[in-house]
This record gives sequence, structure tokens and C-alpha cells, in this order.
Amino acid sequence: MKRFDLIGNRAIKQAAQKGDLGSAVIFDGVPGSGKKTAAAYAAAALLCRAPREGDRPCGVCASCRLLQAGNHPDVVWFNEEGENIKVRDVREWRMRSFVSPVQSPFKVFIINRADLMNQESQNALLKVLEEPQATVFLLLAENAASLLQTVRSRCRVYSMEALSPRDVLALLEEHYREAGKTVPRKELEAAAADCGGSAGRAMALCEKLDTKAAEAAKGFLTSLDGTALAVMEACLKASALSRAEAVDFYTEVTGGLARASVARPDRARFYVAVYDKVQEQKDRLSDNNASVFALTSQLAAFCGTLMGELK
Repeated sequence: MKRFDLIGNRAIKQAAQKGDLGSAVIFDGVPGSGKKTAAAYAAAALLCRAPREGDRPCGVCASCRLLQAGNHPDVVWFNEEGENIKVRDVREWRMRSFVSPVQSPFKVFIINRADLMNQESQNALLKVLEEPQATVFLLLAENAASLLQTVRSRCRVYSMEALSPRDVLALLEEHYREAGKTVPRKELEAAAADCGGSAGRAMALCEKLDTKAAEAAKGFLTSLDGTALAVMEACLKASALSRAEAVDFYTEVTGGLARASVARPDRARFYVAVYDKVQEQKDRLSDNNASVFALTSQLAAFCGTLMGELK
């Protein structure tokens, strides 16, 4: 909560500055897409005391200073670690939502990974959203489509915008400059180009975090130069990924395929076809009926057929 910088996402900023977000909002986006930054910005703008909308959050009023220090009494973060949310958690939010604000016109509750709620928890949340209280709920989700339609219908939904490579590069340069670390510019540029518009993902690439998703992506990309059996084995390993990890897997793979199509024009047709299939599957992750296992199995079959056709 120390900074209120939010790049892009003009609709979120304008609504927050005007105090027009409503009483329940969903910020939807992949890991590292800036949902927490958006929530911090929205909370600051909503509670800022600057008289002019365009100046909010001002960063200097008493409310902004408390938010920067991380101890504003009327802003509460729930489930910061992104764990499963139980019914008793939702009931706690309900009780706390009826407590009067300490110094603001209303309170702001920020709920991380709201999409991890099961149906019982969501039904309990629905009751909370239907009750009048002086509380604004900001729900952060990596897969808003998994929330009940009745919940989504009571919220204003904002999908986090993918950042441009230029914006991501600027964020990386600032981050490492403030951290006192030196990272070669070529590495920063490569991370900005391959992160799919996610600043968090770009930082992970710079730190060379060898995640399960990254390992699975490397294995899959390598298998494309082998046999259909090798592709099947690589896809089987990818099938064990969680839905969140699968998003990273597909992001890594599309970046690798884009580079491969340029480096090897003789196989560009093959790489582009696989790229399109992978992008399609990434989009389908928002469909609750599309499991990671089913998608990766389909990917293996697609690649096997394509490899046979291009022989």
C-alpha cells in the first residue's frame, strides 16, 4: 500500500476517482496482472480527501498517508496469502462489515482470490452483498467466471489490461533501480516481451524462477522438435499443473513459439499453428468445464496430428 501507481486501466482509475465503483467490484486477471495494485489504488482514491476528483489519490492527505503506512483503520485485506476461503471467513466479513467506519464515510474490504470460494461460501457472500452496509467490497480473482452468476451480477467487473512491453520494461527498470540490483537490459527487454503483459510474470522471468510451469513449458517446446510421443509425455507433465500454473505455462509456451517462428522460418507454419492452438486453450481456461488435463490432452493430440500432416 506504499504506492498508488496503476499503469493503464483507465476505466478503473476514472471510476475510483469519481467514487463511482459501486459497493462491490471484481478485479479479474492472471497472476501478476496488477490486481493488488488496482485494489490499493481504488481504496486510496475512494477514501482520499482531495477536493478535486482528478487529484485522487493525492498521496498527501491524512487518509493517503495512513494507506501508505499500511495502517488505515477502514481498509482491510482478507486472504492475502490466496488460500481457500471458508464459509466461516465470509461470516466474519459480514460481522465486520456492520461495524461503523473509524474515520471515513465507508470501509473498504479487499478479498484476495475470491474465485477460490466454493458454492457454499459464495452463497454466504451473496447474502453479504445484498445487505446494506457502509462497506465497499473489492474482490480479486484469477478466474472470475468461476464465481456464481448471482455473485457476478451484483458486482462491477473489470478485467485487468495487459501492459505494453514498453510499460513493463519501464516498471522493471524502476524496480531494479530502487532495489539496487543490476540486470542486463537485454534480459529486461526479453522478459517484457515474453510476459504476456504481466509485470509480475516479467519479474519472475528476470529472477529466473524455475517454476513448475516454466519447466513444463521448456519440456513442451523441446518436444516439438522430437516425436509425437515426446509431445504426449510433455503434455502429460503439464496436465498436473494447477489452473493458475497452467496460465503461466501457456504464456511461456506462446513466447517460446513466437521466438521459434522467427528463428526458424522453415518451421514457422508449424509453430504458428501450435501457437494459435495454445492461445485458444489459454482463453478456454476461464471455462469451468475445461480442465487442465483435458486441454493438455487435446494439445497433445493436435500436435501429433499436425506433425503427421507436415512430414
